[in-house]
Amino acid sequence: MAAPAPAEKPALEVRGLHKYFGATHALRGVDVAFRAGRVHALLGANGSGKSTLVKILAGYHQADGGEIFYSHDSGANAIAFVHQDLGLVPTLSVTENLALTRSFKMWHGAISWPEENRRAQELLAEYDIVCDVRQPVGSLGPAEQTTVAIARAIASLPASGGVLVLDEPTARLPVSEADRLLRTVRGLTRRGVAILYISHRLDEVLAIADEVTVLRDGDLVHHGPIAGLDRRTLVRLIVGRDIEEGIRHEAAGDWVGQPLLAVENVSGVRLRDVTLAVAPGEVVGIAGLVGSGRSELGRLIFGLQKSTAGRIVFDGRDITPVSTGARVDLGIAYVPQERRNGVFSGLPVSENLVLANLASALKGFALSAGRVREIAEGIVRDYRVKAAGIEFAIDTLSGGNQQKVSLGKWMLRNPRMLILDEPTQGIDIGARTEIFATIRQLVAERNMGALVLDSDLDILAGYCDRVLVMTRGRLTSALANGEITPAALSHAVYGH
Repeated sequence: MAAPAPAEKPALEVRGLHKYFGATHALRGVDVAFRAGRVHALLGANGSGKSTLVKILAGYHQADGGEIFYSHDSGANAIAFVHQDLGLVPTLSVTENLALTRSFKMWHGAISWPEENRRAQELLAEYDIVCDVRQPVGSLGPAEQTTVAIARAIASLPASGGVLVLDEPTARLPVSEADRLLRTVRGLTRRGVAILYISHRLDEVLAIADEVTVLRDGDLVHHGPIAGLDRRTLVRLIVGRDIEEGIRHEAAGDWVGQPLLAVENVSGVRLRDVTLAVAPGEVVGIAGLVGSGRSELGRLIFGLQKSTAGRIVFDGRDITPVSTGARVDLGIAYVPQERRNGVFSGLPVSENLVLANLASALKGFALSAGRVREIAEGIVRDYRVKAAGIEFAIDTLSGGNQQKVSLGKWMLRNPRMLILDEPTQGIDIGARTEIFATIRQLVAERNMGALVLDSDLDILAGYCDRVLVMTRGRLTSALANGEITPAALSHAVYGH
């Protein structure tokens, strides 16, 4: 579909934007304009400055220099945001969630729920969502929830125009639902909305964007039409060099002996009779759609959730009745899907890095500041964590660097089994390659086992020795060695 002709005046323009965090120059005189009726992709590696730019636009950070111009007289109301955390309250109804950012329709001093429900139904009909708006929003699927958040944001904008910022809106969606959401986003441009679209899914960007802006280390390195660009060019712009994606790891061959981890006929809330094994030195992937049971499997193995049948054996010992703490002591580490559950918000990088193994930083019965610094600086160096300093709060790090902290802190305990749930969700291609290269190296050098629960089929095809496919709580396929390709995994997962 041809994009509308650009408006004479940008819907949003930033000029000479600067931002410092201590000695770190996060934005270096950025100049960029976003025009109405167009999808503008904002790309960059983790730590490139794109999150800082968005937080300045949202008013969360104050710029240290430069200016921001909106084309609409309503000022702050001319821009709306849909973050990765959608800001929905799962237990409240769809209607209530839609009304959270505006006033309720009142009747004789009370909320007129029939009128509110009618307004909610009409709003969602514009986005082809048919549901009972009185039901909890948490009962909707991921794509519908994201669309509800978008509809709420659009409703807060002026009648025409405005700017909508979408931060990784498809990060948690399977391909089919992501495609549906992209059609919704494209349709918004017909209303004259300027869409600032942030995503690490480059194929998605190439399919939907009219223009692309790339930041690298705080500098604007590219801004212009998407036409004529391809994936390889985007990667080069983002990371500053060519990198090889999805290099296929060659498995060492069949392993004979006692597995490091054995899951035997395990069932849970979603899981049904799951059996699998992971050998020392092996990376096993679990592919599946959202709701397939992947994440539940990780929680069961780590002990965060109880199984209803079967047993889990680690290093020859039945750990089914064992607590999570005891499993950690035995050598099982877990990096959860929700990055904020893997780090402690508000605490500095240094403390986050030693919390998984406080004993390593003790001097007598007290923490040694010198030892904490020594350990933290070692992990930051070894795992190439990009931070202004280890004394800065973990929240100041980009998503990819927070994930490196989550991985690095567990390595202090010298684990034997690593469980990773969506380890590179929302992470740029450069950081993704670094993280998986590190995982493969650790598994080989320490003779560990790793279980990777992921919806990214390219990642699983590129870095796993075996991939098991999960559908509706059951393992339905197993691929190994030369069988593992993105196309074969796609066929197994989506049935085409």
